[in-house]
Amino acid sequence: MSQDLWAALQQASSKPRPHPHPLSSFTNGISDVSNSDGETTNKYDLLCPRIGCGSVIIRQGVAKLKKRESIKMEPSDITPNPLLTPMPDSPEQSHWWLITPSPMEFENIGFSRPVESLSLSPSGKKLKLLACAECDLGPLGWSEEGGTEFWLACSRVGYRSSGA
Repeated sequence: MSQDLWAALQQASSKPRPHPHPLSSFTNGISDVSNSDGETTNKYDLLCPRIGCGSVIIRQGVAKLKKRESIKMEPSDITPNPLLTPMPDSPEQSHWWLITPSPMEFENIGFSRPVESLSLSPSGKKLKLLACAECDLGPLGWSEEGGTEFWLACSRVGYRSSGA
């Protein structure tokens, strides 16, 4: 590898990472992070919530805001990651960012294998969990095995905003 290329790679990695703002830092919660131009979409880039990572998961305007039944994403015998907001138990409703029609809409996301130990999706299919592809923090959301809908929990992602 040439020294110029190595220097360029090192310089690119020294750029400051975006600072993820949690949903709880917004005065008006979900209404502060969404746009209502016909269909409600994400007002800001969605980021990995881990400070120091801040990897862009979805660009602004790509995800649609939906309210739906909560999904259990962690087995009950495992303590959830303290960096992630606990999800309400089903059938409680929670806010989700819906991404369609393919995983190519994501900037950076990782998928688990189909998870056998969790409850199935509302349609009865196995779940795949979504995590930051850079630092593996998750689960941030879920999709059905072979599905075309990808769901990110609004409370489990960070937001790139200068106003929060």
